[in-house]
Parts: sequence; structure tokens; C-alpha cells
Amino acid sequence: MTAAFACWIALGVTFYVNPATEAVPSSADVIYVIGPPTEERIALAQKLRGDGVARDILISVPKTGEQSADNLDICQGDHVSCLHPEPFTTAGEIRLLNSLYGADATAVVITFTPHISRTRYIAEDCSPMDVTVIAAPSRLSPIAWAYQFAYQTGGFAKAFAQSCR
Repeated sequence: MTAAFACWIALGVTFYVNPATEAVPSSADVIYVIGPPTEERIALAQKLRGDGVARDILISVPKTGEQSADNLDICQGDHVSCLHPEPFTTAGEIRLLNSLYGADATAVVITFTPHISRTRYIAEDCSPMDVTVIAAPSRLSPIAWAYQFAYQTGGFAKAFAQSCR
């Protein structure tokens, strides 16, 4: 039991704390902020657009609440689409991306560090397009990191069980 726990921690550090990183491409068809649409993720999307990476920004938003399209000023901007994927999951977000952009499209997907590896796995499994996954800056407490280890592990298990292939 102790060895299994140590293995899970080691894998978690590899996949959640220090995931493989990708360089931001010089150009893409869309910059996609997946949920939740935090200030840090939106700011990074705006910076990338300002740097000329892509003109279009797509933001995954909940139907209601303070992070819904009705309550985010950026959602009223030019070349910004704020949409609610069904289901409101990472796989649902990738399906939404697929439905809006063709197989030959390129996307920069913005999430946060613990979610990079799982997002990349789901994008590779469920999308024919070229997807680069990056993290917006974020700070997590030790308790939040512990939660993310458990949450992302469960999310990976679900992704493996519900493969798109």
C-alpha cells in the first residue's frame, strides 16, 4: 500500500506539478480558455492575442453565475466567443472546439498547471487538430494541491474509460 501511494505521488508530481510544457506557437487559429475562465487565463489569452498568436479567442463558460458570458466583459469583445460546452467537462470543451474549427485548425488551449497533462491527453484523444496546451499562472495552497492530485487522477481515469477512439 505504501509503495502504491509513493508511486501515485511520484506520478502526480510528474503529471500535475511539473507537466511537460510546450512552446506557444507563433500563430494559431484560436486561443481557447477552458473552464473556469479565471482572470489569469483571460489575461493570458489577451496577451497572446496582443502578441499576434491568434485573432480569435474562445472561452468556455458556465451557463449562469459570475463567470457566465453575461458577466464577463471580454465576452462582449470583437473576435471573442463565450460558449457553454455540453457537457461542461474537458472532453465537452474539446468537442466544442472541434465543432467550431476544422480538423486542420490549430489551437492554443489555456488551463492551469495541474490540468495540463489531462487536457493534452483528451485533446490528443478527441481532436484531429493541432492543440498546444499551456498554463496560466496560478497559486495553489497545499490543500488545493492535494485536492488536485485526487481530482486530476479521477479525471484521468474517466478519460481513459471514456476514450474518444
